[in-house]
Amino acid sequence: MKPKVIIIYGAMGVGKLTVAKLLSEKTGYKLSHNHLVNDLLYSLFERNTLEINELAESIRYMVYEKAIQTGKSFILTHTYSHDYVSLTGQTDPEYLRNLQKRITSKGGEAYFIHLQADDKTLLERIAQEDRKQFKKLTDTKIMQELIDTKDFKSSAKVENQLILDSSKLTSQETVEKVFNFISNN
Repeated sequence: MKPKVIIIYGAMGVGKLTVAKLLSEKTGYKLSHNHLVNDLLYSLFERNTLEINELAESIRYMVYEKAIQTGKSFILTHTYSHDYVSLTGQTDPEYLRNLQKRITSKGGEAYFIHLQADDKTLLERIAQEDRKQFKKLTDTKIMQELIDTKDFKSSAKVENQLILDSSKLTSQETVEKVFNFISNN
C-alpha cells in the first residue's frame, strides 16, 4: 500500500493543527506540523531571512521524502497565502505543487486539504491562548493587516484536493469529511 501524505493548509488560525491532531488520532498517521521545523530554525537564525527560507524548504523536502521511502503515512500542516513568495523566490502554490511532485515521485499519494474560515472566525482564533505554546501569531492587529493584504481564499492548483470552511464545521466534522475524502480517493 502506498504511503499517504495529507497536507492541511490555510491561513493562520484556521484550525490546521487542531484538525491535524484529531486526524492523526483517527488514522494513526504521524503528524509533522509546520512549527517543528520553524522552531528548530528560529533557534539558530533570524526570522524572515534567506537562510531560514532555504533551510526550511530543504529540510521539509528531505524529511518528507525519506518518510515516504520508508513507507510512512503522515499529516503535514502548512500556513498558506496564495500570493506569498518566499525569499528563495518560490510561491506557496509552487511549494505545494513541488511537494506533490516529490511525494508522488517517491511512491506516495498526496491529499491536499485547504481549510478556510471567515475573517471574524480567524480573528477570534488568533487570540486564543493555546497558540502561544508554538509561538504562533496571536496579535489580532497583525492578523487584520494580513487579512486585508493577503489572499488566503484562493486554493493551490493541485490534485486530490478538498476545500472546507472550518468556520461552518466543528473540528470533528472537519476530520470526518477529510477522512471520508481520503478513504474514497
